[in-house]
Amino acid sequence: MLILGIDTSTANCSVGLVRDGRIVNHHCIVDRAVHSEKLLELVAQSLQGTNINALDAIAVSIGPGSYTGLRIGLATAKGLAFPRQLPVLPVPTLAVLERVGRQEFDGAMVLFIKSHRDLIYYTEVPDSLKTIWKRPVGHESISRVVERFAPEYVFIGDSEIDLGHSRRSRLLYPRGDCTALLATEHYRELLPLNRPDLEPEYLSEMEIKSWRN
Repeated sequence: MLILGIDTSTANCSVGLVRDGRIVNHHCIVDRAVHSEKLLELVAQSLQGTNINALDAIAVSIGPGSYTGLRIGLATAKGLAFPRQLPVLPVPTLAVLERVGRQEFDGAMVLFIKSHRDLIYYTEVPDSLKTIWKRPVGHESISRVVERFAPEYVFIGDSEIDLGHSRRSRLLYPRGDCTALLATEHYRELLPLNRPDLEPEYLSEMEIKSWRN
């Protein structure tokens, strides 16, 4: 199975290609507002030497995350997939970040994505090597989450945060190759979610109201 993975949920514009559970290519650029200019370029680089018509599916990080980034990633996935009648597989962003984090840490983690002001989307990951597909996601201030979980938990996310004296924070981003890996492993669960009206999972009222307006 050949799956192209796209993650534009954070400042990391990332695309990966996975064949039968093994990473073939991964390309990324970390910068603000880079998704609209560089995403298709990264898709082309990741598909170098591979015919796009050989793809079985396109996986996309579905949220939570950047309002604009998520929409660009999903629109690109749909634009590539629908003319070729390929399924678009929506992968939870924090599950992608968990896969990235587990490549470096095996203890208890708090995974987070910056929202707006001092708020973050976050999920608690106990001391376990098993990735759970859909963990509960909270939306609170950084200070409250830090107060609740530091210093026992390592904080992993898309921005640097002040943890006081614990200093157990690591800047890591969700990635397109991990998006494709998870889509490969959970293909049967994700396939029924493929539909033309698929939308990003913003998870907070602020983003939902902005989109509706």
